[in-house]
Amino acid sequence: MAEAAGTRRFDRRWAHRRMVLGLALVAVVGALGAGGRNVQADAAISPELRSGVALLLVQDPGCPYCARWDEEVRPGYERSPEGRFAPLVRRLRSHPDVAAFPGVVYSPTFIVLRDGREVGRLIGYPGADFFWAQIGEILLKAGFRPEDGQKK
Repeated sequence: MAEAAGTRRFDRRWAHRRMVLGLALVAVVGALGAGGRNVQADAAISPELRSGVALLLVQDPGCPYCARWDEEVRPGYERSPEGRFAPLVRRLRSHPDVAAFPGVVYSPTFIVLRDGREVGRLIGYPGADFFWAQIGEILLKAGFRPEDGQKK
């Protein structure tokens, strides 16, 4: 019986380590974002994504994290300088626009675009504080100036 309990404890520790490792991998991939990719704006992308700056929210139907983001962040984002700088554009993962940005696997995925090119992405939604910190860094790369919400 002691052996079975020890095995269960090992299994839980192993599962926990795999989960932490998986989340770390997702964070690293998200931090790299489009670091090496430069997706060209083309006719396959909707006009609203081809010019200016936009925050593309890629989601799946029934995504609970997307619903949580809608409740906790969306109203404030839309009224914020960040939201005016990079207006929100929502797409289902199956939408043709999303195919132009390879590697979208998780829902939600937030992709900051400037003139149809990916500047960076945030994968998942663990909470409002994480979202604002991460999206702020990506928007700076896109030309956002926090002091006045204008493009560089």
